[in-house]
Amino acid sequence: MSGNTNVSEESKAKELKKLRTLLAAALMALTVVAAPTASAAERNLVAFGDSLLADPSADIYLSTRVTSSTANGANCPSGNNYAKRTGAKLGLRVRDHSCSGAVSMSPGPQISTQVSTAIRTGSLNPSTQRVIFTSGFNDTYNNRNLTRQQLRDRFVRTTAPQIERIKRAAPNARIQIVGYPTIGSGNYYCLVHVSSRPSDTTLLPEVRSWEDSAQWMQVDLARATGTEFVDLKGATRNNGMCANASQRYFAGLIDFTAGDGNLPIHVNARGHEALASILART
Repeated sequence: MSGNTNVSEESKAKELKKLRTLLAAALMALTVVAAPTASAAERNLVAFGDSLLADPSADIYLSTRVTSSTANGANCPSGNNYAKRTGAKLGLRVRDHSCSGAVSMSPGPQISTQVSTAIRTGSLNPSTQRVIFTSGFNDTYNNRNLTRQQLRDRFVRTTAPQIERIKRAAPNARIQIVGYPTIGSGNYYCLVHVSSRPSDTTLLPEVRSWEDSAQWMQVDLARATGTEFVDLKGATRNNGMCANASQRYFAGLIDFTAGDGNLPIHVNARGHEALASILART
């Protein structure tokens, strides 16, 4: 009898061990199935650029510039800009890494840091649907010793690697190099607005040269990286700094009639909404 009892207990122990093994395997299977859902990357729109895109409020902009708290090009303040508005229109969550003063080949907050931050935090991922990139203007006046062709060539050399990093991190995204809207009117810029019509027309051919150079730098960048260039000049031809108050997308230096907006000599709220509408339907 004692021998049979030992055999019975041994069999029970073997069955219990087998049951534990099956339960462990089942739990592991559930974990493997659940993991992709729990860590699924979000469908989003990711933005990179300078202050024209970022559009921080003036007080925050000034305080951060004084303290240099965003000198590394990360965690920069921004407003309800055309990237955020575009994302809202498309139903995409927005990850905005744009930063005032952003540059590719000059001293200042670096575009490369914005891209590194987006990759590190997972903003850029295989589920990213749209990338908006607006930068280049700050690299024009910071490199006055270069010819326009030299500017264009160096901008592509320094910025194209960042676009390639974006492409690798977000292989399914539609990447748009978004040009600057119309700013001046020929060689003239309207800096003072106290009524519905501009109070001045100031001749600034050097600024026009920077505006033109930035446009071609971005065109070259799009061509070099096989990405899309969104030309905003034609759509905003009559909405630059010299337009009447109700049509103006760009604020002057002293401006009492541009409507809502954050920074002088930057896109106003009307302009951000108009640019977002263009991007959402392109």
